[in-house]
Amino acid sequence: MTSEERISRKMRTLRHEMGLTQADLAKRVGAHPQQIYRYETGTGRVPAAHLAAIAQVFSVPMETFFDDPERPKHACAETRDPALQQDVRTVAALVRGLMPDRRRAVIDLLRSMSEDSLKTD
Repeated sequence: MTSEERISRKMRTLRHEMGLTQADLAKRVGAHPQQIYRYETGTGRVPAAHLAAIAQVFSVPMETFFDDPERPKHACAETRDPALQQDVRTVAALVRGLMPDRRRAVIDLLRSMSEDSLKTD
C-alpha cells in the first residue's frame, strides 16, 4: 500500500469513528467537501497544511497517517486481537471528542474498573 493510500484510508477511518461527514470535516479544516472526497478516494493529494489541520481535528499526531498497519508495533498478543483493536479505536474516538475534564474522568473510571477486575480474578 502506498503512503497516499494509507493517508486516504486512515482519514476515512478516523472520520467515520468520529461520526463526521465529509462536509463536517471540510468545514473544520477550511476545505471544500469535494476536496475531502478526493483525499479519501486517493484522486487528490493532501497538502501538508490540510493534513496538519485534519490531524488536529482528529487529535492525532500527523505520523498517524504514515503508520504502516502491516508492520506490527508491539509484540503483545492483545494488540493482534482484531476485536480488541476495534474496541480500542472506538474508545479512543469517543474520548477524543470529550472536554479534558471528562476525558480524565473516563480514564479514571476505566483505570478503576481495571483495578477492580484484577482484585476479583
